[in-house]
Amino acid sequence: MARRIRSVVPGLAEARDYDRAWLRGDVVAGFTLWAMLVPQSLGFAVLAGLPPVVGLYAAIGASFLYWLWGSSKQLNVGAESTVAIMVASIVGGMASPGSDEYVELVAMLALLVGVVLLLGGIFRLGRIADFLSRPVLAGYVFGSGILIVTSQLQGFVGVEVDSGDYLTEIGAVARNLDLADAASLAFGVATVAVVLVLRRVAPQIPGALVAIVGSMVVVGVSGVEVAVVGAFDGGLPAPGIPDVSGSDLLALIGPAFAVAMLVYPDSVLTARSIAATQGDRIDANREFFGVGAANIGAGLLGALPVNGSQSRSFVAADAGARSQLANIVAAALAVLTLLFLAPVFEYLPTATLAAIVIIAGFGLFDVQEFRTLWRYRRSEFWMAVVTVVGVLALGMLVGILIAIGLSLLIVVLKAASPHTAVLGRLPGTDTYRDIADHDDATPTPGLLVYRFDASIFFANASKLRDDVLNLLDDDTHTVVIDMESVDDIDSSGAQVVLELLDELDRRDVGLCLARVRSELRDELEVSGIEARLTGPGIHLEVDDAVTHHGTTPEQD
Repeated sequence: MARRIRSVVPGLAEARDYDRAWLRGDVVAGFTLWAMLVPQSLGFAVLAGLPPVVGLYAAIGASFLYWLWGSSKQLNVGAESTVAIMVASIVGGMASPGSDEYVELVAMLALLVGVVLLLGGIFRLGRIADFLSRPVLAGYVFGSGILIVTSQLQGFVGVEVDSGDYLTEIGAVARNLDLADAASLAFGVATVAVVLVLRRVAPQIPGALVAIVGSMVVVGVSGVEVAVVGAFDGGLPAPGIPDVSGSDLLALIGPAFAVAMLVYPDSVLTARSIAATQGDRIDANREFFGVGAANIGAGLLGALPVNGSQSRSFVAADAGARSQLANIVAAALAVLTLLFLAPVFEYLPTATLAAIVIIAGFGLFDVQEFRTLWRYRRSEFWMAVVTVVGVLALGMLVGILIAIGLSLLIVVLKAASPHTAVLGRLPGTDTYRDIADHDDATPTPGLLVYRFDASIFFANASKLRDDVLNLLDDDTHTVVIDMESVDDIDSSGAQVVLELLDELDRRDVGLCLARVRSELRDELEVSGIEARLTGPGIHLEVDDAVTHHGTTPEQD
């Protein structure tokens, strides 16, 4: 029964195995997360053209359903700026922002995004995440850290400027430091000091939560003039299916795929980044179900599409979260906020929240990881750098796609130039090894024994042909190819091998194969290659081919 529950609703099964030692960290992280979740959710809803409170609806629906089906222990799923902007651009042309029709269309878009992601899980498309290599992950995390830090600078110093007029966010703040609000700056610096000092001298005390509560008390008691999050209207939504026309539903299907393409890689990469720091693992296929269910939860509550939040997730992990209970606590507090606690945010300084996010962002600057990549392989180091630049210059999704494209290009280039070897027999054995690596490996007179260490396909088949032809000499009467490392040959590769056979026929040189995998035999037969091989054509071992086609050197 437990196994069935785990397979259908894994979150419930995992709750049974909850380690009570995590409880304090999860609760503290939940309170810290709540303090961030409320203002961010309100702001991102406005960015999407929705009433502010809709952002909290998204957080509540997404958190509870992601807990049931997601695989990350710390990922917080809710409203985010990139998706909010995308939603505004999609639905803004279909209805007036803020109208009832607009809200219904946005909610339906969230439902459709959820369905698309669930289909990705059903068809087990989680292998897409395998293209997010270590350099891509390192670059994404570092670039995310920079974006997280710079996005909070205005709130930290109390400056409000249009950053679009400047090349970078840092430049926008630096050029307008004379407009900085002393009170905001003071709260920001004090928050950083409290969090870092407590982390060093008393790590068991939740510094972020202490800073939040302390700053609210100071504002409430002293009445100091400082930018605050502010109060808002509360109330809980009634779940339901959005009411949209059939034509609008069809019009939203294409955009739903586009949003899903942004949501999934962004969420799974954030989840993997956190998991790597915690020693956990992410199930990429289950993430389709988790993030998909989160979007369906948001849509049923009349909210916008959601994805994994980098800033909130890393802050939660930094605050001690060890499981999804931290997100459930934050979501439950969001419910209480809608019912009773909305006025509390009248006293929370924006600079305090900004400082907490900045501290979490600085924690993502893993310079040691880049040093490791530099020492291991320079190409991977530069791939990580390109990912950082792509994330900063073009945004998260485009930066990730560029890095994945580079990863695939490097794989193809490596496969196009595989390792090859001319083999000789080791004295006193029937074992054949690379003569370049073994001085005592002896070539067989009249035979070219050659090994190709990759599958044969359109990008490398010509190397096989050219290598063999260039290695022939006047005494060569038969070529033996060791096929142990070849597990596939595509039609282009087969065509090139047939061309090699044509040229060998003109030179009166035979060709046979050894150690051919059973799954490759059908391709060799269908392509016509096997029928043109010399003698038996295919041999079980290299030594069998050498014995049949040539005279082996005398045993030592």
